[in-house]
Amino acid sequence: MSLRYRALLHSLQSLRGDPVTADVTPTVAGIAYRPGGPLADVYVPEGARASIVLVHGGGFVLGSRRMKPMRYLAAELTAAGIAVCAIDYRMIFRGGRLAEATDDVVDAFAFWSAQAPSFGLDPTRISMVGLSAGATLALLAGARCEGVAALVGCFGLYEVDHLRGPAAVLPRLLFATADRSAWTSRSPRHATPAPAPTLLLHGSDDGLVPVGQAERLAAHRISLGLPTRLVVYEGAPHGFFNLANHPAARAAVDAIVQHTHR
Repeated sequence: MSLRYRALLHSLQSLRGDPVTADVTPTVAGIAYRPGGPLADVYVPEGARASIVLVHGGGFVLGSRRMKPMRYLAAELTAAGIAVCAIDYRMIFRGGRLAEATDDVVDAFAFWSAQAPSFGLDPTRISMVGLSAGATLALLAGARCEGVAALVGCFGLYEVDHLRGPAAVLPRLLFATADRSAWTSRSPRHATPAPAPTLLLHGSDDGLVPVGQAERLAAHRISLGLPTRLVVYEGAPHGFFNLANHPAARAAVDAIVQHTHR
């Protein structure tokens, strides 16, 4: 078994079980952010003004707004006084390719921008945070959404065109084409960049998405004059929010709070 497949298996196994902190109950659960469309859970701590649209990972084929790392971040962020709108989106084999999933994130941000004031939140202080595949979507959607205060990509896939071997079936499904030039142009590394201040968080020992993808994206954005910061956690694997008591998880939460709680 290759190192990459071992990393994938480990990452999927770590999604099971309880979050590393106590769960937090949604303020409102199961809101359809588009009529008949995907759902969102909303968590609003008392006195919050800033909020985050939280986009889950799962390789575009599994996952949900209530998966383990999403519950962990909802608990940690609300404890820090930041409201959270955790969303689902269409995935492969469930009516979604990359375009549809990105459209869903764009719709979710527009929905939350309209709804945030009814929860006492500031519509000018809405950020977007994506994990793994969700980071891919957040970076792509962030380029299309007006008013994103800040973006955070956590261990994201930013160069879909770099997938090789059996894993290359994923971009074929995501883009509905075998044309690698299309994979390249529509990946976050080469697509229209999001203008919002962007924080990229990655582990140096990520066996699924090499840290070089985050390094190249950060360098590209900086070359364009876009506000960008990369933090690499030494020894951290892919999906470190899944792992109980991993120091990168706590450090990354603090970095997200600092970046989005403006």
